Amino acid sequence: MQDRRKYQRFNLEDAVFLKFESDLAKIIEGKLLDISFGGLSIFLKESIELGAIVQAIVQFNSPNVLEKQLVGRGTVVHASQYSLNGQDGFRIGLEFIEVDKEIVINIIDKLRSKILPQIRNKS
Repeated sequence: MQDRRKYQRFNLEDAVFLKFESDLAKIIEGKLLDISFGGLSIFLKESIELGAIVQAIVQFNSPNVLEKQLVGRGTVVHASQYSLNGQDGFRIGLEFIEVDKEIVINIIDKLRSKILPQIRNKS
């Protein structure tokens, strides 16, 4: 199977809250699995319809990230069954429509600076 990803992904597990444009009162909490320049991968207990447009609010608690939160709009482009730590749910792919790219770049640069020394030490 060919990998269609445009950007390198970085694992990062933090809380994510999704607000739906079609139902502003609906908020789902999930867990961030990874981040890239183009979007997010999120674990949810329930699936979301492909094409849904949501606002994602990521609350960063990781010491590897200086930013406290990332807020962006995106389209659900992938949804599949997934298990995380023995809990069944869904892996959702969210492609950014609107996000502060400078914040995303800062997050990725910080993660990359933490990962590269680890890779070099294993070589």
